[in-house]
Amino acid sequence: MERMTVACVQQRMRLYTTLDEYRADVRRFLRVAQTKKAHLVVFPELAGNMVAPPLLRNVRAQLLIQADRGRRKEASLWQRALGGLARQSALWLRADLRHSLRGLLDVAGDDLWTRYASLFSDLAREFSVVLVAPSAYLPDPADQVVRNLTAVFGTDGALLGTQAKVILHPEDEGLAQPGATWQPIATPVGALGLMIGGDVLYPEVGRVLAYQGAEILVTLGGCAAPVLYQKVRSGILARMQDNQLFGVASFLVGPNDLGPQREPYVGKSAIFAPQELTPRYNGVLVEMGSPRSEGVLCAEWDFVALKRLWETSDTPIRRQLPLAQAGQLLAKLYERLQELPRTFDPVALPEPADAPPSALLTTSLAPLRLDDLPVINTVTRRWSGTTRLSQRPAETPIDLSELPEQLVPAAEMGSKSTKVAIYGRISPGPDDETDEMDALPQHPEEHKR
Repeated sequence: MERMTVACVQQRMRLYTTLDEYRADVRRFLRVAQTKKAHLVVFPELAGNMVAPPLLRNVRAQLLIQADRGRRKEASLWQRALGGLARQSALWLRADLRHSLRGLLDVAGDDLWTRYASLFSDLAREFSVVLVAPSAYLPDPADQVVRNLTAVFGTDGALLGTQAKVILHPEDEGLAQPGATWQPIATPVGALGLMIGGDVLYPEVGRVLAYQGAEILVTLGGCAAPVLYQKVRSGILARMQDNQLFGVASFLVGPNDLGPQREPYVGKSAIFAPQELTPRYNGVLVEMGSPRSEGVLCAEWDFVALKRLWETSDTPIRRQLPLAQAGQLLAKLYERLQELPRTFDPVALPEPADAPPSALLTTSLAPLRLDDLPVINTVTRRWSGTTRLSQRPAETPIDLSELPEQLVPAAEMGSKSTKVAIYGRISPGPDDETDEMDALPQHPEEHKR
């Protein structure tokens, strides 16, 4: 495939009373992706856990569901009042969705996986897309161990593969076990290298996936702190540029009833390309404007331009590092890392009382050559946010290149190798949805009318 349109979903966490309600919510995003003829659709980390609440029947879980319904944008005055009462009652009874989910996985984990797989398999087939389903705490079909797991489904609904989160965050502990490895998943649109959450922060992960044939790097994020989101975003930018591959990051947003600290999920989903193939040479094709609103991003990837970059780039990552020898090179590198001292030993230096100060400068230390440095560092430019022009002095000239992309006409945001489309509200606001998401019907029967 020479060109491909990818859709990236930024979705809120909600607690539904039925699985049909959750299906209707997911279909809203897929209809937008279908309108833009997307071949690949990516959902965020942990959003698949919305399959679980309909199976929870205890009083505490029902109070949490009622409280969530009351804080939605479309809630009536009566629903808001009931939601507030339910929220207070849930606090009094110490309702804990995390505890309820852990119990559900113990007694009905297989049923949870069946519902999850059936739901997203049907949707992938209905909309004829390759679907990276949102991750969830699920029993791994390979060994039945509960992991933070995502599944990929083909256009015919077939399960193409799964990927578990390998490097767990503290919020995962107590609910999931780490995965074993990273392997690309072959799909009709190319081999996908999936990284969940903090997995993307390690350069070795992207390199391993690239050397195994990954053509697209996909990151699913569920970040309950702005600093974690910024680290994950920087990670996918670096992994994409390190390996000269296309990349996409989908983030969960909104209230957090699952994490131990209950901090809201934040993030701005984005679609990336090597810096040479982006209009502003920053690696970003398109990015959500608000870290709290829902929306769908779409962009076109040009694989012909990407392969041409591999052959002509002034940083020949793909052509001067032989793939057949990469494994041996990395093995030798990490072997040398194991030999380096782990801690600094102050005993090796003379005490100031026993030696003159000049002795500290002449202490025998093993010289470190440039070739011995074990770290390869990739630096990417910071993505510029909204600039407040009103804060500039009146005499300061304005450079059009400094304006954020949201203020640039749509015709100037693309290039010969990329076409970009943004769907969703650009200006950030309170915990609300985008206008386009509001315009879409919540239920299938509304769509028919």
